[in-house]
Amino acid sequence: MGCWQFGGSFGFWENQDRSDSIKLLHYALRSGIRHFDTAQGYGNGESEQFTGQQLKRFSKSIGREELTLATKILAKNGPMVRKDVETSLRRLCTDYIDILYLHWPSSTVSIPPVLDALAELAETDLVRSIGVSNFPLALLRSYGDYPIKYLQMPCNLLWIHDIQETQRYCKEHSIQTVGYSPLGLGILNGNHALAPEDGRKNLYCYSQQSYGAFKALYGSLEDLSGKKQCSIAQISLAWAFAQGFDHLLLGARTKFQLQQNIASKDINLSAFQLQELTKLAQELALSVPKSQDNIFNHRW
Repeated sequence: MGCWQFGGSFGFWENQDRSDSIKLLHYALRSGIRHFDTAQGYGNGESEQFTGQQLKRFSKSIGREELTLATKILAKNGPMVRKDVETSLRRLCTDYIDILYLHWPSSTVSIPPVLDALAELAETDLVRSIGVSNFPLALLRSYGDYPIKYLQMPCNLLWIHDIQETQRYCKEHSIQTVGYSPLGLGILNGNHALAPEDGRKNLYCYSQQSYGAFKALYGSLEDLSGKKQCSIAQISLAWAFAQGFDHLLLGARTKFQLQQNIASKDINLSAFQLQELTKLAQELALSVPKSQDNIFNHRW
């Protein structure tokens, strides 16, 4: 369960209804979901706090050892890392974090001291494992001496850069892959052939050089949606489930959306259909400016 929406920030998940969030998270638990992924940056801690408080309500029926709680911190000077972790522990209402990620690489903060601090915490009772998020393969390779156990990266048709090569590297080095945003920040939910009226309107797929390739991909999703009698979102998720990630984070804003997301596991796409979608995604990838590092236009 991806929990960014509980923080409502960055112009993406505005006006999230609290009652919808409560029903959504409770349904996730009743459906057997036990892995919850959040970050300090999601609503300046609001997502961590909400997730922790709601999970605490189930503590008598679902033991802490049954849950996997993952959160992320930004790159700061080494001594700040422990302070950030202590803040996340309070918000999450727990005494340990299962997976602690470095959320983004940085060009202004030296990464080795941060990873040193993370590795030290992984030797304590506060953190079980460490990971990195949004690290390109070349950068991940350069930190191969650190005890990185998880890599979180996009797994969607809008951003397929180095997926297979990265997965091979991670398998060879016993790093579990965690795919996020399988619906491409919600763009692939069937409602956004045209740019949405929020921060996502600035995503590269709506630019003049990319929109034609995006429309071709979207058209193929619409075609398969009709043939399979399911939503475009479910076709997009079926493709993501077929990519072989160890974990796939499903975000949703309502209980109904999560129900639909879970149901997509039962949709079977043929090898040919998967190849066609991947081919269209690769053509879209060719339109991405060489200077762009990720789907968010983030640079470091």
